[in-house]
Amino acid sequence: MKIPNLTKSAKLGILIAILLLGIVRSWYGTRLDSFANDEPFHIISAAYYVAEGDYRLNPEHPPLSKDWVGLFNQHLELRPMEVLNDKDHEREWLQEIMYFDNDARLSQKRSRLAMYSFHFILGLGIALLLWRIFGFGWAVVSLLWLALEPSIGAHQPVVLTDLPLSFTLILAALTGGMFCYSWKWKWAIAFGVTLGMAFAVKHSALPGLAMMIGVSALVAIYPILQKNWSNAGRRVLKWAAACLIMLATLWAAYGFNSHSSEGGQDLFNRSLELKISDLNTERWRVLLTFMDKSQLLPKAYIWGLADTIRAGIEGRGDDQHLFFGTIVYGRAPLLYFPGVILSKIPIALLLLYFIGISAILIAFARPHSEKIRAIDRKQWFVIIALVLVMVAHTLALMSGRTSYGGIRHALPIVAIMGILSGGAILWQFPRNHALKYIIPGALLLTCFVTTIGEQRIWEYYNEIVGGTENAYKCFCDEGNYLGQRFYETEEFFSDPEVDSSEPVHAWAWYMEEEKDASSLNFRDGVQDINDTASFANVDGYFLIDMCDYNKTPEWDPEKIEGLVQKKRIGHIMIAHGELRDTTAWAISMSFKVLEYITESKGNTDWELVAKRMEKVTEYTQQRSNPFLILGNAYVMTGERNKAIAAYQKSADNIYGEDPNKVAILEQIEKIKNAEDMASVGMLRPYFME
Repeated sequence: MKIPNLTKSAKLGILIAILLLGIVRSWYGTRLDSFANDEPFHIISAAYYVAEGDYRLNPEHPPLSKDWVGLFNQHLELRPMEVLNDKDHEREWLQEIMYFDNDARLSQKRSRLAMYSFHFILGLGIALLLWRIFGFGWAVVSLLWLALEPSIGAHQPVVLTDLPLSFTLILAALTGGMFCYSWKWKWAIAFGVTLGMAFAVKHSALPGLAMMIGVSALVAIYPILQKNWSNAGRRVLKWAAACLIMLATLWAAYGFNSHSSEGGQDLFNRSLELKISDLNTERWRVLLTFMDKSQLLPKAYIWGLADTIRAGIEGRGDDQHLFFGTIVYGRAPLLYFPGVILSKIPIALLLLYFIGISAILIAFARPHSEKIRAIDRKQWFVIIALVLVMVAHTLALMSGRTSYGGIRHALPIVAIMGILSGGAILWQFPRNHALKYIIPGALLLTCFVTTIGEQRIWEYYNEIVGGTENAYKCFCDEGNYLGQRFYETEEFFSDPEVDSSEPVHAWAWYMEEEKDASSLNFRDGVQDINDTASFANVDGYFLIDMCDYNKTPEWDPEKIEGLVQKKRIGHIMIAHGELRDTTAWAISMSFKVLEYITESKGNTDWELVAKRMEKVTEYTQQRSNPFLILGNAYVMTGERNKAIAAYQKSADNIYGEDPNKVAILEQIEKIKNAEDMASVGMLRPYFME
């Protein structure tokens, strides 16, 4: 069987058709989704970037993809800028603009169009480079793998930075491999631009960028070992140019402004100096302070990097991970993210990846094998670049304390797996040349058939963990749910047989402003900090995260077994009945206390805070955060011994070595040695990042 020859135009048309197939598959699997919980935050800040060139908002993420989204949302009505107090206030303010001042559904449609077009452009760049470097067959298999992979499809329309990071890192690896192979100026420029794009998309690009920059520098100076000084000099010059282009691309994303606002101002929700001082690790404080003083990077970028380190690397104290059904406290299990990847990618695509990677390994070990088509030197440079980025990102994830992002934080690894899966066509079948396409084609078709019925591909898990329906028993991170079930929740209550006037209690992550803007009767378990009850006694409908049906040392799902299950919508169970529970009250009250502290802006009644948190901690004995707030209250009321005891309990509840525990123990020593409690000051709650 012989494969017919195709013209270049036909091949280009096929690649574009595959990219469009990926969009159609993504649309079908996300058409029920409301906003993911971070999207309004990103979209409104993006609109301000475009309208005012002000980057003080939402600096946790660099602005490249958000700049693009802002262009599609210039219709939004924006409020005059104001000084905001901390992240919660900023998030609330931006989400109010989305839900109270604008048509949120219209904005979602335009934002989905923006992200589809953005990913299409990046995907087309990847397709053309794969075709150029590895050939048409490899490009087709890789693109089909990416088009059918559910998590990649789920992220295509979403205004988050994880898929843009994945695609830009792939572009940087492809161009970087070609640069280190050829040392031509055109590839130096392409490498610099794609490095800068990844730099300007998300802070977690840094491990992969550092790996590529470092390895390419070593390759640049390699001729020195051969005493070829002139060649090494030319290479180093081009390498330096690529690095400068990378920095210029990052600065261009911020409009070449060092400061986030006009007039040399930086009116972040928390000052950059305080943001850096919040870090518990000395080396990070030193590094970021140097970045700030040297003015090497925009201040908004440095602010966001400090936030990333604080939340993602140092952790949030009460770190809890469900790993294949086992609760793990403290640092995330070393193999958490590999486990998530193994559970989220369809088995057919996993098999295709292992076929592709095995062909690449055999080509490396036996370059003249009759069973495997040879890989040329140019292709080896690119494959090595892809693998190095994958390794760097994997090691960065495995070294962190947190797991909350789930598959979206591992998405660059998943996307590179798709690129390497194209190696499956390297297998040679002398009597039937078409087999090298038939085998990948059969696996891709199997993936399509077994996953096309998934209506909510964000929540997809494979059969290893019992499929999507049962995955909550094994994993509970943002790969299960990120707030996208609001439209379906509203539809449930629009049924005439449902009494929509009854109270609705959200035991899952629904945005406050989204709830307030709806017609549903949403109620909090606790109305305000003056609520003197010590238990929840509520009735009505409950929107329950499926993970709440798992038993943990802190929670027994028997408490909600008396509720009547009305309908399951993806990861959300809608139940009805009456509930009386102290733990629910304590968790709700702790959020009310934190909200009160933030909104009181220095006029806090700390005795009232202490009184409420004393009761809260009775029912949350295994948590660190409530005792930290209680310790802060005792510091402010001048109760030395009580503050020490509360902080000590907070530290004891943190598992293993943790920068936050070190900070608490230092606070205890500070209190013991202080002559005046007024000089001590509070510890910033680490869960506020």
